[in-house]
Amino acid sequence: MEKTEQLLNDGKFTEAMERLENIEVLDSEKACFMFFRAEASRGLGFFENALKDYALAQSFCDEDELLLDILLGMAKCSRALGRNEETSAASMGACALADELGIKKNDALLERALALRLSGELTEAEKIFKSLAKSYSRGKDYSGLSFVYWSMGGLCRLQGRYKEGIKHFEKSLKYAEENDDAEAAGYALFGLGGILRVAGFMGRALESYLKAKKIFAATDDNFAKAYAECGTSNVLRQLGRLEDAWQGYERAHALYSGLEDWADLGFVEWGMGEISRKNGNFKDADKHYNNAAKLFAGRSEPRGEALVMLSKAQLLYLLGKTEDAEKKHEEGMEHIRKHGLHTHLENFT
Repeated sequence: MEKTEQLLNDGKFTEAMERLENIEVLDSEKACFMFFRAEASRGLGFFENALKDYALAQSFCDEDELLLDILLGMAKCSRALGRNEETSAASMGACALADELGIKKNDALLERALALRLSGELTEAEKIFKSLAKSYSRGKDYSGLSFVYWSMGGLCRLQGRYKEGIKHFEKSLKYAEENDDAEAAGYALFGLGGILRVAGFMGRALESYLKAKKIFAATDDNFAKAYAECGTSNVLRQLGRLEDAWQGYERAHALYSGLEDWADLGFVEWGMGEISRKNGNFKDADKHYNNAAKLFAGRSEPRGEALVMLSKAQLLYLLGKTEDAEKKHEEGMEHIRKHGLHTHLENFT
């Protein structure tokens, strides 16, 4: 089991999973075994499988410290799947237990802030992020600093605070590199590429995505590989390289489908809809937008839902259905205002 734990710490998730499949498990080790299997699945991007194993680990667990790690893992997976209530419950449970045990308080607080960000409680989330940044800075915790600045960058993007968000992602990248953490650097580059893209800096955005793509190419992180394909395709689409973008979306579609990551698959479907609309394939565009809407539904993706509504309104107008287009656009605007977004003002999306 110690060897398996080391493999997980080294990011060798496939090797760890293969090892777990050949281990005879004692009753006393069941909780740890299920937890390790959940961690391997999470590392490979199989969040549904991971959640099942976290639940099994929890049922066998009689150690509070392991239970805390289980709750943190459940919060991360539920967040990745856009499950607001489950993310909130797991993060709150982790915070309560961390306070009781006096350990991993910052880890639990970070997940709590991310849960608040997911639910749209951005002001409260930012307060925690800023407090954690000070705490990590005092302790010279570069790993923590990289992650918290990545988190704040994403929050700023949601609010349209692009200049500030770019600085946060640049700090995230700096601390990841100082900590010699290639994975954290890759995700910082994803965040940086995304916010540079919507801010209109296409050259830098593409460069960031390509650097991240190179980092994850030789890893087991299929989620990151899918994210890289989708992000790169978004930039290529906006640069007018529609054929290259389409091919990237197809690769992302296959990867996200294999991971059962439906929320992120929704953005791929929306991107494919945008290309179809620009190419005059209105029937295909409508199909992709409808697919995206179904994938976003109930997965805490208000921005994705807004993008679909606005795109559908444009498509309806192109089809000569002006009244329906106006209704759909207004529906989108109401949704945007309700969630405190600025999606309708994003020129580079």
